Amino acid sequence: MANLSDYTQINIENFFSMEGELPFSVYIRLSEGKYTKIFKPGDKIDRTRFESYHEKGVEALYIHKDERREYIAATERLVKKIANNDNITGDDAKRAIEELTEQTIFEIYEDKVFDEHSVRRASEVVNKYIDLMKKDIRSLVGFISMSRKESYMCRHSIATSVFGILLARADKQSNEKVLTIIGLSGLLHDIGMSQLPEGIDDLDRKLTEDEWKLIRKHPEISAKMALETKGFPTEVGAVLRQHHENWDGSGYPAGIKREEIFYPARVISIADSFSALTTRRGGRALYAPQDALALMETESGKYDPKLLKIFRGLLIPDKKSNSAA
Repeated sequence: MANLSDYTQINIENFFSMEGELPFSVYIRLSEGKYTKIFKPGDKIDRTRFESYHEKGVEALYIHKDERREYIAATERLVKKIANNDNITGDDAKRAIEELTEQTIFEIYEDKVFDEHSVRRASEVVNKYIDLMKKDIRSLVGFISMSRKESYMCRHSIATSVFGILLARADKQSNEKVLTIIGLSGLLHDIGMSQLPEGIDDLDRKLTEDEWKLIRKHPEISAKMALETKGFPTEVGAVLRQHHENWDGSGYPAGIKREEIFYPARVISIADSFSALTTRRGGRALYAPQDALALMETESGKYDPKLLKIFRGLLIPDKKSNSAA
């Protein structure tokens, strides 16, 4: 019987939008733990082959983790093709970018593979996010709810990146380099967690003191991974180290405070907390957005007060301002 974690579901429409010979295999799941290959490397994509299985109740396609990088490369080519084709719909573009994002995050957290290729792809995704924000901010917001994957880390990373970019924009931050630093930091802020023991961040039980000490090390582990990875922006490494520092100096690992904390790290601190409270995770009850914000405001010493106020305005627009406009 196959190990379920070895196979990842892929986006069917994204797959059938690809062209040329396949550089990876594609599987269907016959039953729990039993997969069979329906496309192999070198095959041309043939939708009718899938339809014959679909008629028998097959609803999904899968790749094996050993070929994830080949699938990601094919998705990258699709994203570039879409960018150069005015006839392709916005939904097609968002779907391809979403798939590229999710598979990149899966490779980091599930396969525990992180290198310069991961950084390049994550940077490409963030640049697409910023481009979408310029064209239609609703398209960017849509990424928060689009994620199909069951992985908390996948959904949380996407949401943290998007909320971070939106908060910086609401703070009148238009410098693309700063927006890219914030977006990339949001996607990768917890990469250090991938190096900790499996299940250590399980919220369905109380952590031991030793486990909590380990978790508190993840910002430094993340920063070390960044330092050791070719092409990783230095500024993003600083955000990874500082995103759990608090405005009042009560955070970790260094206990720095106020403006000593790098501006993008102060943005990501808010985006990270809000995303963690509002993203589905195991059996934990979710906070409604307004309840999550209210909780964060009771812990206001943790956050830059100016940025938290701006974030409130982003989530709950001032009715007086709207009517005046």
